Amino acid sequence: MSRFKILVFLLAVGIAGSVLAAAYWYYTRVLGHESVVQGQIKNLQGKHTNLPDPGVRRFDEAMELINTSNYTEGRKALYRLLDSFPETSTGPEARRIIGELNMDMLFSQEANPQRKDYIVQPGDSMGRIASKNQTSVECIMRANGMLSTNLQPGDHLFVFPLDFEIVVDLSSKTVQLWRGTREKGYFFKEYQALEIRLPPGMKAPAETVIQAKSAWHNGKAVTSENPIFISADKWLVGHKTGFNLRGLPKAKPLVDKTTTPSQPAAATKGKSKGGSKAANKVVDDDDDDLAGIPETGVFLAREDIEELFTIVRTQTKLFVAR
Repeated sequence: MSRFKILVFLLAVGIAGSVLAAAYWYYTRVLGHESVVQGQIKNLQGKHTNLPDPGVRRFDEAMELINTSNYTEGRKALYRLLDSFPETSTGPEARRIIGELNMDMLFSQEANPQRKDYIVQPGDSMGRIASKNQTSVECIMRANGMLSTNLQPGDHLFVFPLDFEIVVDLSSKTVQLWRGTREKGYFFKEYQALEIRLPPGMKAPAETVIQAKSAWHNGKAVTSENPIFISADKWLVGHKTGFNLRGLPKAKPLVDKTTTPSQPAAATKGKSKGGSKAANKVVDDDDDDLAGIPETGVFLAREDIEELFTIVRTQTKLFVAR
């Protein structure tokens, strides 16, 4: 009987020992390994180790196509890159190249399927032709290499519609141009804003339209027929007061706010012609105290606002995103 008890005791000890051994093995080989791995991950994160960017290879492949003059396929490859890897480090450069390719194709006789020949009719004007064909006077002039708006019946003009939407992204300080609509269209080009100052009371998200296009030289409005139109400062005037797309302000004489480009001079009819004592005072527009109110709007490089002025029509939708 005593031998049996001893055997039972030894068996129980053996089972307990096996359980402890299995538990120890599981802890050291499984739980312990996971702890080590987690520790290594945290250590790598602490050192800000850069993981491989899968978009780089796709970008290089797209550039190979473009460098061999296969622009259409290279452009498609860049679009796929941005769609698959929106956070890739090559994104800004991909968007820049897409924008340049899109602009070249827009004015290309071969690559723009919407381009058509228009024959000037008696009584036609550049403004009327632009309106009938959903384009702009500036776009017609550029597409046809024109330096003057003079027309003769029977003249042939290349025209194509301009159907864009503008998105001002406050977080990235960019102005994006979309062909069609954001929901059903596609990204066309991106411009980097030099500065964005929202008018008082305007908060993102917001929506407006381009109410007017104006050109200014020495404080005076300039029409497209004027020889100095090319060198004039271009403005895309938003429907919301004070929200315009324009070049960065320069030091210039103060003028009555009622006659600034954002508010037509016609609005001053019936007002006093006396003027202000400070009317001829030269100030720096970068000063936050510009006659008590800083200039507001989206400020772009001169070449960028010139390009937008050419391909954006009035009543184009404009969205302000956070």
